[in-house]
Amino acid sequence: MRVLVMVSPVPTHLAPIVPLAWALRSAGHEVLVACQPDVVAMARQAGFSVAVIGDAYDDVGRRRRQAPPTDAAPHKRVAGPPWPKLARGWRERLDRVLDPCLTVARRWRPDLIVADPLELAAPLVAGELGIGYVHHRWGVDALGDERWRQAERALSDVSGARSDGLPPPSVVLDPCPPGLQAPDLSQGAGIRFVPFNGSGSRPGLAPPRGTRICVCFGTRTVALGGADVVRRTLRALTGPGAPGEVVVAGIGAELGELPDGVRALDSVPLNLFLSECSLVVHHGGAGTTLTATSFGLPQLVLPQAPYLVEHGQRLADRGAGTMLSDREQCEADISGAVADLLSRPGAASAARELAKEMAAMPSPGSWVAPLEELAGRARG
Repeated sequence: MRVLVMVSPVPTHLAPIVPLAWALRSAGHEVLVACQPDVVAMARQAGFSVAVIGDAYDDVGRRRRQAPPTDAAPHKRVAGPPWPKLARGWRERLDRVLDPCLTVARRWRPDLIVADPLELAAPLVAGELGIGYVHHRWGVDALGDERWRQAERALSDVSGARSDGLPPPSVVLDPCPPGLQAPDLSQGAGIRFVPFNGSGSRPGLAPPRGTRICVCFGTRTVALGGADVVRRTLRALTGPGAPGEVVVAGIGAELGELPDGVRALDSVPLNLFLSECSLVVHHGGAGTTLTATSFGLPQLVLPQAPYLVEHGQRLADRGAGTMLSDREQCEADISGAVADLLSRPGAASAARELAKEMAAMPSPGSWVAPLEELAGRARG
């Protein structure tokens, strides 16, 4: 079986699909990642062959060039996404990548396509080839159903499309534990989240003397919003009365002289050291949230954009974490929220329950046979 993995042009959008792609390869199937140049390094780091589609998208550069809205703070829940603006962006990108994607697919002749929620070329390519299409979610996705409806409306007559609207997925795989997922989202088929945070070497950290806190805001979030929130968080977690030592990971930015008790691990995957941590402070990204959840850790979420709010909100709803809005992200509030999470037994207990729920989900390997059957039915 040949499986074509298609991803939208953000490297972290590939990460949740990597374990399933590994499982398919381990079962003897061929896997090819079709992506724009933005994702090539991540795909090759994961060990996959790549077909480069079109030019670099530069999502960070595009967002920097867009003026932030003046009527909404960037860290608060807002009424809803700007669907007309998003629709224009979807159409613009499809005009650039759909024909190259079809060219690759026709030449390589895949039996199945697996794609992330924002790779809207994937269902069109699958419909054109008459093959199965697997929609693979990232994490909490409260707007996933509405996004699909908006995409169907926006792309029904997109240039280059050979089908009426977006063919529905053959299966929706969801790595988010049901108890963490947005309650109003249509139910997907569970697939256990297996952390892929890139490759690297296990750090030489000494056993923690008491509490070890991980701070991780992600290179993309810091590139867009700057490192001030990281510095503020580090100040809140160090100094007299500090709750313990701090490890700051995956920042990719110059933080200056670090406070005492802080160690930076810029190129070390989270899954290599979270087992020795007691708490994670982060921006609310899906990968960081689900990785910390897999280790059963309470989480403090300091979202830096509206689309990063939903993971923090759901963790708070489950009692496994706390979210601070933009106005609450001062040093005193961060320090107080951390102290509360570390001292409140219910937070650690709720986090462990979510980890158990995640561990009970079907493994990526258990999906190989059903996807083989799906591909066979499409060929037939």
